[in-house]
Amino acid sequence: MNLRTTIDRVKTWAHRPDSSTRCRTLSLSLLYWLAGARRSTLNQLPESERERIAILGTSVMIPTLLAFFGMYLYASSRFQSPRPVVTLLIAVAWAFIIMNVDRILMATYRPFQPRWRKALQICFRVGLATVISIAISFPFCLEQYQGAIRERLQGEYRHRLDTLQNQERNQRDQIVARDGARVAELRAQLDKLLAAGPAEPALYAEELAKQQVRRQVDSSRDFKRQLDQEAAAALENWKHISARMRLVEQDLKNEARGQLAAERGGTGKPGQGAKYRELSRDFDLLAKAEQAARVRYEQLLFRAAQVQPSAPATDRLSTLDPEQRDHLLSEARTRKERIDQLIQALRRAEQEQAGHLASHRLRFDPVIKSYTAKSQGSFDPMEETIGLFKVIFVPENGADSIDPIVQQYKWIAALFQFSILFGTLFLLDLIAILAKVMSRPGPYDVMVEFPELVAAHNLEALRSQYPRLAETWVANHGEARGSASASVDLRNPEEVARLLLAAHLPGEQQTVVAEPATQG
Repeated sequence: MNLRTTIDRVKTWAHRPDSSTRCRTLSLSLLYWLAGARRSTLNQLPESERERIAILGTSVMIPTLLAFFGMYLYASSRFQSPRPVVTLLIAVAWAFIIMNVDRILMATYRPFQPRWRKALQICFRVGLATVISIAISFPFCLEQYQGAIRERLQGEYRHRLDTLQNQERNQRDQIVARDGARVAELRAQLDKLLAAGPAEPALYAEELAKQQVRRQVDSSRDFKRQLDQEAAAALENWKHISARMRLVEQDLKNEARGQLAAERGGTGKPGQGAKYRELSRDFDLLAKAEQAARVRYEQLLFRAAQVQPSAPATDRLSTLDPEQRDHLLSEARTRKERIDQLIQALRRAEQEQAGHLASHRLRFDPVIKSYTAKSQGSFDPMEETIGLFKVIFVPENGADSIDPIVQQYKWIAALFQFSILFGTLFLLDLIAILAKVMSRPGPYDVMVEFPELVAAHNLEALRSQYPRLAETWVANHGEARGSASASVDLRNPEEVARLLLAAHLPGEQQTVVAEPATQG
């Protein structure tokens, strides 16, 4: 078959005069490259076929640009903070991948290949277009519902923040009350001990000695005061008895003269009568009583004079007995140990309280900080996606004003908006493969596929004939070189060519295969 004559004839029929657009060789080469076509092959084809290939190349640019802008939008919406350089690099890389995928499909698609192979290529591109369209459509829908998403999520996080702050406050108060009561109790005990005197045992023992001496001095002073009071009472009694005795003595003198008044029991008769003897007896008794009162008064004065407070010593501890001194020092040491134990217990209690508060802050502060930021509208992409799901499908708590019918059909409205955008992007992304599938097979397809078709048939024929001829060759390999043989020398290209021709033309198979035996 002379394919060259047919192609030249087609080129003559479809030839058009060259225009001034030949200066756009570079742009056409780019379009041919995008379409997966070879320039050397296209130079043998008419102008109309080259324009068809260029149009297919322009169709590859549409999914490429769509992939660039779509990935740029998607990547910029996924990052929580703006990163233009990284987003641009990701978009360029993704656009390059999509462009090469379309070029591979355009270059490997053959109009005359089996349907299952065509379906496999088309299904792969449809799946990729689906993923790309969803990745681009979702940020648009997310941006459209941005206000409702933020309002919904901010309300939920404000409620969570209030609940968490109340919980944190209650637990902090419990920690402060529990640990603070323990710290206050220990501090009160320590202050009570320190208020009694210095913490050093020697100084405190000296203070105890001073207190003991002070108590002794106070006791002596009280005893002297008591003696002074008793001496004063004895003096008063002595004075009273002396006055009574003088009065009786005067009555006795008056009775002896007979001048004692009748109201005082006088008889009016001078001499020593019964009344006189009575008054004498009373006088004697009063004299004895007066003598006893005087003696008691003098004894009390002497005892009071003997009780005098001693002068304060500089080192009172050294003035005590060794037994008392050892007892006071032992008591002071025991008190010092108790003070040290209280100080250590107070430090441990304060450290435990600080540790509990630090653990409490470490538990609640990061969560409160995160909730505070989110209640102010700082959300990551995952939370915005969850928020979109909540806005569409989950009713808001306490939202009695929302009509149940509106809530029930929210998903239909969202699906409608998503479907319009998804369908548009899906069809635009498939425009390259659709243009290739729907375009008629042209001379370029024939020129590219004809050698591949011949090679495929030759391979199939070789596979079908090779086992039989290989067995024959192995059986005759050990015979003499000049003997007749019906095998084919697979190392001889001419004989392999005759074998392939015989496989394609079954009627001539025996004649062609028998020629090598005749020549031998």
